[in-house]
Amino acid sequence: MKFSKIISFIFHPVLMPTYAFILVLNLVPGVSVTYPMQKIQLFKLIFGFTFLLPILSIIILKKMKLVSSYYMENKEERRFPLLITIACYYFLLQSFERMYMHIILVKLLFGAMLILFVAVIISRFWKISLHMLGVGGIVGAFFAIQQNFNSNIILFNSLIFFAGLVGFARINENAHTLKQVYGGFLLGFILESYIFLF
Repeated sequence: MKFSKIISFIFHPVLMPTYAFILVLNLVPGVSVTYPMQKIQLFKLIFGFTFLLPILSIIILKKMKLVSSYYMENKEERRFPLLITIACYYFLLQSFERMYMHIILVKLLFGAMLILFVAVIISRFWKISLHMLGVGGIVGAFFAIQQNFNSNIILFNSLIFFAGLVGFARINENAHTLKQVYGGFLLGFILESYIFLF
């Protein structure tokens, strides 16, 4: 159970965009060579808008007792944190457009916004796994990127492995049912890959 909690913490949904951008900036041909001197600045910008501001909002909401857990296990409590995160992503997307960012980075962020928007709607009726939405989105993005850039197959297989590990952890913690885990992964995968392929 402790191992599952560690996995759930390491792969918390709010960290998924940071992981995705790090992988793209360093491992995807065409992107990794475009910003050799600006990677640290880009990382700070991405980390600030996709992690620090959303996590700060969750902390504030918890202090105000509007959410009971940092994992947002209660589906009714997810709406405000998700909407705040979408707003953070939107402002980052505006920055990307002003900075003429590589299309892959723009699509990655737009796909993440779409996943969150759909999560807001679904969470009103069903407790879909936000962890699996996030990891499914990363797998979907790299599946699509691989079709166009012939990226590292070992990386893609590793992402599949970690997706399975996160799914196992969420079920082992009794945080989600099998349907919620599979549903989250498939939806994240489909939405993110759709943004890249079309």
